[in-house]
Amino acid sequence: MVCLAENVQVRKESWGLLFYSQPRHKVCFVRSGNWLEPGHFNGDWSLDGLAADIAGRTGKSAPAVEASLRRLAGHLLRKRMVIDELR
Repeated sequence: MVCLAENVQVRKESWGLLFYSQPRHKVCFVRSGNWLEPGHFNGDWSLDGLAADIAGRTGKSAPAVEASLRRLAGHLLRKRMVIDELR
């Protein structure tokens, strides 16, 4: 499941998502356009579910979307914005 790390919040911006951790004074910008929503990080979504949702809404191929999501997940994990339940 896709979950935010402790003390991390995410908000929607016109260009994508802004992840931030006030205690660590860290921010992470994700230029996702309308592909992702803050609700995708509430713990109810798997990577497969996210890929299917995005592919269905955008008409992109599910394998390409999933590959992009896996790269994004790795980046967010390294930045400690999400927990490792993404794997």
